[in-house]
Amino acid sequence: MKPLLFIPCYNHTEEINNLIYNIKKYYNEHILIIDDGSTDDIQLNHSEHIKLMKNKFNKGKGYSILKASKYMLTHNYTHMIVMDSDSQHDPSKLKEFLSIDPSINLVYGRRVFKKPMPISRIFSNTFTSAIISILCNKRIYDAQCGYRRYADIFFKDYEYNELGYQFESEILLKCINSKSNIEYVNIPTIYNGNISSMNYITDTLKFLRCILKNIF
Repeated sequence: MKPLLFIPCYNHTEEINNLIYNIKKYYNEHILIIDDGSTDDIQLNHSEHIKLMKNKFNKGKGYSILKASKYMLTHNYTHMIVMDSDSQHDPSKLKEFLSIDPSINLVYGRRVFKKPMPISRIFSNTFTSAIISILCNKRIYDAQCGYRRYADIFFKDYEYNELGYQFESEILLKCINSKSNIEYVNIPTIYNGNISSMNYITDTLKFLRCILKNIF
């Protein structure tokens, strides 16, 4: 396995150096950061094995993942782990993501849907995970968790329409269609007071639109 850790960053520029410091306790491979049009520029204190790219304007998480996938394929990485920049994904779990058999196409983080997760997020996650599970004919415990490991096959053989958070649902639907193997890693539920760029009502509606589009 040749892994690439990808961190999409939007307006978490002050936290990114502390996150990288904690990541390097558990992970010494290459890191790609894409600044998705943040209002402040990222100033990295660490540079070894780190590539920083920037979107001129905010394009969305899906757009940034697809941009990272092009970098991944160009540099012959076999797997990409995606971790959010708001410190809600525990870097110590990187070892577990890396330890799972490379033949598993998708590995996602599984949180427990309870406090400190906000009530609105609990409802949204429970609902979307249930729908995805029905469509997959396989229990998907946390369809909205962005802490994931993707195999390169998802970026070689498929095209995507969603450029926002719904990309993560769309790629799960690609797993259904291709009958890819899916596993999960148990991760802690961390909420640290950072303001999320997700709107749970509108993003849940966008999720339903994404589901219907992929079904029909």
